[in-house]
Amino acid sequence: MSDLPLAVVLSIPAVPHRVGAPIPVSIEVKNISDRTLWMIGVMDGSELGLRYPHYQPRITGSQPLPSPEPTPLPDMVAPLRIIDFRQLAPGEGFDPTDPQHEAAYLPLSTFVNFRPPSPGRYEFRLTISTESRENEEWLGIMGYPGWEAVVERLAEVPRLRIESNVAVAEVQ
Repeated sequence: MSDLPLAVVLSIPAVPHRVGAPIPVSIEVKNISDRTLWMIGVMDGSELGLRYPHYQPRITGSQPLPSPEPTPLPDMVAPLRIIDFRQLAPGEGFDPTDPQHEAAYLPLSTFVNFRPPSPGRYEFRLTISTESRENEEWLGIMGYPGWEAVVERLAEVPRLRIESNVAVAEVQ
């Protein structure tokens, strides 16, 4: 059993998948500790490693996959707001790509835009990192109204690196 307070679980429907068709990947970040925790979903810049939390998806296949389209780097990322934090009771989970409660969460473009180029087995993984200790690496634009409360709440986000399970899709 892991000593980490959070787990990340990927799931893919167990149905036939087709070449060139999207593969739906569900993501759940779950509190597996015995205390209430705070977490943040996928923000602009999270997937590219421009800000924390980092959400780093990976897809591998039986053959090398084509390089993804280059993603333009934004000049700056939007501010992290108090509404972007998600409180998780013990045993509770959330989809970090679902912008419920007005959070500014985004889909993971690596997963959403992937179309399998050939038949075979594809493996999906996700690494989440909150290991930064520098507030500036989370906040985005500095000096906005409410940033003081955001910095206080950041102290309650566990600092960790977690790896998901491997979700598998068989493509025909």
